[in-house]
Amino acid sequence: MMPHKIENVEALKTALGKVTLEEHGRLNSYDNPSKAAEFFRLKRVAPSRNASVSQLQLPYERYVSAIDKIFRMPQYSTRLNRAFPSRFTLSHIGRFSTIQKSLVQGLTGQTFALETPSTWVPLGPENIAGRTRAVIIDNASPNIMYAAAAGGGVWSSTDSGASWSPIADFLANITVNALAIDPKNHRVLYAGTGEGYFNIDAARGAGIFRSPDSGVTWLQLDSTKNSDFYYVQKIVVSPDNDSRIYAATGTGVFKSINGGSSWTKVVEAEAVKGCMDLVIQSDRTPGFIFASCGNFKRGSVFRGIDRDMDNSRWPEVFNVPNMGRTSLGIAPSNQNIVYALSASDEPKDKWQALLGIYRSDSSGSLSTWKTQVLNTSSTKLNTVLLSNPVMAYYGDCGFGAQDKFLNQGWYDNAIAVDPTDPNVVWAGGTDLFRSNDGGRNWGVASYWWLAPTDGTEYLHGDVHTIVFDPNYGKNGNHTLIVGTDGGIFQTTNATDAVGTNLENVCGKPVPSAVKWTSLNKRYSVTQFYFGLPFPDGSAYFGGAQDNGTNMGNDADGRDKWKQLQSGDGGYVAFDPSNPDVIYAAFTGPDITKSTDGGKHFTAASQGLCGCASDCAKKGPCNTFGFITPFVLDPSDSSRLWTGGDRIFRTKDGANTWSPASNVFDKNNYPDIASGVLSAIAVAPTDPNTILAGFAPSTDLEAGGGWIHRTENGLAADESSSWARVRPRAGWVSSIAIDPQNPKIAYATYSSFNSEDKTDVGHVWQSSDRGATWLPIDGTGDTSIPDIPVHSIVIDPRNTKRLYVGTDLGVFTSMDGGTTWKLENTGFPNVITDSLAFNTKGTIRLFAFTHGRGAWRVDVSQ
Repeated sequence: MMPHKIENVEALKTALGKVTLEEHGRLNSYDNPSKAAEFFRLKRVAPSRNASVSQLQLPYERYVSAIDKIFRMPQYSTRLNRAFPSRFTLSHIGRFSTIQKSLVQGLTGQTFALETPSTWVPLGPENIAGRTRAVIIDNASPNIMYAAAAGGGVWSSTDSGASWSPIADFLANITVNALAIDPKNHRVLYAGTGEGYFNIDAARGAGIFRSPDSGVTWLQLDSTKNSDFYYVQKIVVSPDNDSRIYAATGTGVFKSINGGSSWTKVVEAEAVKGCMDLVIQSDRTPGFIFASCGNFKRGSVFRGIDRDMDNSRWPEVFNVPNMGRTSLGIAPSNQNIVYALSASDEPKDKWQALLGIYRSDSSGSLSTWKTQVLNTSSTKLNTVLLSNPVMAYYGDCGFGAQDKFLNQGWYDNAIAVDPTDPNVVWAGGTDLFRSNDGGRNWGVASYWWLAPTDGTEYLHGDVHTIVFDPNYGKNGNHTLIVGTDGGIFQTTNATDAVGTNLENVCGKPVPSAVKWTSLNKRYSVTQFYFGLPFPDGSAYFGGAQDNGTNMGNDADGRDKWKQLQSGDGGYVAFDPSNPDVIYAAFTGPDITKSTDGGKHFTAASQGLCGCASDCAKKGPCNTFGFITPFVLDPSDSSRLWTGGDRIFRTKDGANTWSPASNVFDKNNYPDIASGVLSAIAVAPTDPNTILAGFAPSTDLEAGGGWIHRTENGLAADESSSWARVRPRAGWVSSIAIDPQNPKIAYATYSSFNSEDKTDVGHVWQSSDRGATWLPIDGTGDTSIPDIPVHSIVIDPRNTKRLYVGTDLGVFTSMDGGTTWKLENTGFPNVITDSLAFNTKGTIRLFAFTHGRGAWRVDVSQ
């Protein structure tokens, strides 16, 4: 049915209980995964002072060395205020904890027990999750499920997703992207690491890990310790012979006939950004196996035969012009039928939108693929499967002046076929869609932009995987599960209605629509960028990738966090004299303010463009980072600081902002521009002392690494030229100033050390208000390994005690940075973007991680 025009838009708005989508903060806050991926990579790449040889890839081999070093580092428990021997020593003297026996494995193959006092407390969120790339269900025991979180490892559920537990916190790499279960031995699991969907090299992995015991222990397959397995998109185990394993990676498709001991490349795809999907026929021997390859470049479908003796290259069986990333689905009830959902590489509005849905009824044989629908369809709803539907219908719905196609076919792209009916097909993009006629016509089955409280039709945006319950179709079972950027969701009525009319797309679901419930209980995989506790530590909030700004508290518990804003969240702050006044942010300089504890927000970024005249007419006049830091002055809660390629200050609680420096460009600093602001701090005992750290804004920019300073912050204006120094090139990730002595400051760098050793060190100290700096990474077994360091905090009661958050957890120094120890408390090998102390009552250290939510530990004196 074609959507019809709504004659009374205002009546629709009233019926929907909305005036404009902007009031809900949902369209302006729409997430940007490509920029998030680039931000992730730029924070880490090793710098080069010669832009022409800038590093593009993350040096994953440094993590290999770091894991081995961590294994031998002394340990420390913050709550117990007690040192522990290294994990290496504990493994040899046999001191195994009776509290927790987490088996930890490094890339060197050691397996050892970790003595863990269990002192860190996970805070959640357990109802607001993060990017989930894979969900699998044990066919023999459907109550057992496994999920892969992009930054949070592997999780298991034994109660059909009602609750979850982490089972791979101590893998050397917990950026897990693909999961597979051995169909003949369901205790054997495979986990593929690294996300290779991006057009830049972002979340690089460490190959494939295997567990023989349902995830209790894991071991990296030695054969995957190479660049062919940096990005593992899909793993399939043959239903005929479980020694045959297939992997779609960033360079092609690989086949193993010996359980992963060795591999043969059967599809070459390095030139087209690798292979994205694999599906295999399970109803015949030998069956066909299909691979889709290409992302941002020419896409194709290949077909192989699932048998040992054939290691020849697979032939290409399908491609069409402008074919981009393609997902594949086999109809379980008739496995001759294969579907392909393809993104478009056409330019302009169609780029990464739907290209088409294609179907073969002859096991994918050459010349048997038929077009079901194209992006030229006269039915607009059929063309938005890989786009943001509400934005595509923005003008049609009466929400604004015009439609705008926001397409993400390179990022969220999934298809699955109903197990009982080969003509019922599901497609996942920003939202979820269903076709009842073999992919020719489609209806919308979810609404990412409705608030979770608006109704059960809400499903978090960006669908990555679609899975049916193994008993689907039996005894009224119609359970379907999806993995999204907001975790895992389930419907038990997958056969109910989907919306095909305009008012449905605009937010008024049809009666008896498909309804969704969250399966995120105890699934703590939120990817925070920044967070803070409130003064007494009983409440806390932070900004997260694609999950906005979220607030939790002890009274409500881990599973009742509240989402204050959606989209990509950023930095946060609060007024300590009135905690109802809080600040949050989207990306860039888009800061917001609430005076009622987060119930309502207003824009708080007026003036940040820095123009001399009307910003709206001239556009942005300053460059800001993707995640822009801002900080509240401890001496005056109405004064805040932020910046991009210059510094800004507000004196009236962010009602207006004014420049507090000149532009840190080549005109004002002749040798090289500073880059963009990436860290900023105000001395707690001297509001005139401000330190600001900078990062390169692009790969080709040789900026970054600079730390600017002023001792005249309150009087600084648009003409002020702040002094600067460059301890090393790279990304300044955090700055902390001693709470008692404004002369002492610390800075961290998240960039790997440079190959030529000209830019080395991750933690730096200044004793002269930032004029000079010395590295304090330590030496030998008591030094921080060469891994990204993202945050540093100073214990306010013992300023010699420092904590840093890294890509592999938390490290502690008791002597001002001379020596470092690993935090020994079961804290996972997870990116720790933000650390903070509360200030009243029991003093606790809070950690906001990029993949495992928020944590807290009591701090002994």
